[in-house]
Amino acid sequence: MYKYIGIQDLAANALIELLERKECREVSLTTLTNYGTVVVRLLRENGQKALLILTREGTFDMMKDCSEFFSIEEREGQEFIVLQEDKTAEDLRAHFRAYLSIDSLIAFTREDSLKALGVAA
Repeated sequence: MYKYIGIQDLAANALIELLERKECREVSLTTLTNYGTVVVRLLRENGQKALLILTREGTFDMMKDCSEFFSIEEREGQEFIVLQEDKTAEDLRAHFRAYLSIDSLIAFTREDSLKALGVAA
């Protein structure tokens, strides 16, 4: 069975790490793509079947379904997913990490993944 990694999972997990490590409340779509690529590679190396699903429609759906958490801003030709001001890392954890498998959680938080976000030590 495949694990499908979409923009909601990527944005939430990236923003948890960015908030806690850099107090940053936004992430570019380019950075999310890089992060997702690493997460999928790590899952595959661990014997999981995983696919990265990043589409324009998926982004629109996320904005519709998760507008209480995220907005999109465009600056200097780049799009950013921005965490709403009233949301915290704990809010993201409770909503988006509660259902993740251990394998997925590990892949989202491994050093290789964090390097793709620019937050690894």
